[in-house]
Amino acid sequence: MISAALRRFLNHGVATTSVADIAADAGVTERTFYRYFPSKEHILFSDYDARLDWFRAALRVRPPREPIMASVRTAVESFPYDDALREVAELRTRELQIDTINAHLRRVQADFTHEIVQHLRRLRRTSSGDDVLDTLRDQLQAQMISSAMFTALDVWLATGAGDFEALEHLIDSALGIIAEGVQ
Repeated sequence: MISAALRRFLNHGVATTSVADIAADAGVTERTFYRYFPSKEHILFSDYDARLDWFRAALRVRPPREPIMASVRTAVESFPYDDALREVAELRTRELQIDTINAHLRRVQADFTHEIVQHLRRLRRTSSGDDVLDTLRDQLQAQMISSAMFTALDVWLATGAGDFEALEHLIDSALGIIAEGVQ
């Protein structure tokens, strides 16, 4: 269904493509389509679970003593960008309202933040002796890191700043800014 939908979106646009068109192209009923996707727009975000799984795995293989910023940077640099991902990203930015994209990105950001928190907890080297302060530290660090990453993504989407290499550069720059500290 995803392939059929993406082909149709690329050829005809999201707005003019109906669920019936996608279902017919995929050889399924509309009812079957709705078992998997609440709307046709959700297909444009269907790669999300795989990308989150990739990020989780990329963090888990980092060395235990590596600083969190280095772990996240290396994970981002190893991201498997490909033509299909580029086409879907272009479709999203061209065809969807920015509010729809931003709402989805905030959900994605929350999940990435959660993964960073889990990574920090697995690697906790020192404890303040106060679970509340440790939780605060983990949450704050994770929020800053994911906020930097997703702010870079927002800027990239809003400015049409180029290819995925440009996005990677923006993310690295954003992480560098927060690594310097708030002045």
